[in-house]
Amino acid sequence: MKLHQLTNRIWYTEHDSTTDRPTLGYIMGDRRSVMLDAGNSGAHGELFLEAVRRAGLPRPELVCISHSHWDHTFGMASLGLPAIASEKTNALLLQMACWGWSEREMAKRLETGEESAFCDTHIRLEYPDLSRIQVRGADIMFQDRLTLELGNCPLELWEGVSPHADDCTLMLADGVLFLGDAYCSVPVGDDWVYDKDLLEKHIHMVEETDFRLCLKGHHAPQTKEELLAELKAELEKIK
Repeated sequence: MKLHQLTNRIWYTEHDSTTDRPTLGYIMGDRRSVMLDAGNSGAHGELFLEAVRRAGLPRPELVCISHSHWDHTFGMASLGLPAIASEKTNALLLQMACWGWSEREMAKRLETGEESAFCDTHIRLEYPDLSRIQVRGADIMFQDRLTLELGNCPLELWEGVSPHADDCTLMLADGVLFLGDAYCSVPVGDDWVYDKDLLEKHIHMVEETDFRLCLKGHHAPQTKEELLAELKAELEKIK
């Protein structure tokens, strides 16, 4: 795994679709550094921390979580870092912490729609031994908005509207918007589908946010203009 530098203060790792490992972010302030999203497993998170070490950067003191989905959170238990998440995200994490990972329990969640076939498949790929899955809640929770001063680099977190999940947190620092999966559609059977109303509201929120570049959970970084053009093209497909 390699860290790529995006700005003077922002680094990121590329996503890996093989086992649905998302982009992870890193922000270096003058006083403290922060990791953005925890990865989909302990192995994923450890590779990130090793990449930080190899790059000669300070170890992050905190990890900030964009939303509760497994690929962004199952690495939390192994990182050894305090985690910050919205109260909505934390409530969902605490629910998942009670889940069992037997074949019967996983099949039941597929039947009820509590889990998607896409996630079930990739969880099994990332975890050949399902007993190694650990889910934990956050250490610090917030509602609506939170600003962290990292040292001449404020990090703003806020709960934003998203077509992907009800608990998406967006993060902004050094002119870079970390979206997690907030821009994404949702899996419905074999397709990925956008909700028109939520997508329109998400586009409006993006338009109103002041940033130059964005980091996306499962795609390459983009400019604000490129992101908006892509989202509006998706909206046109629905109309």
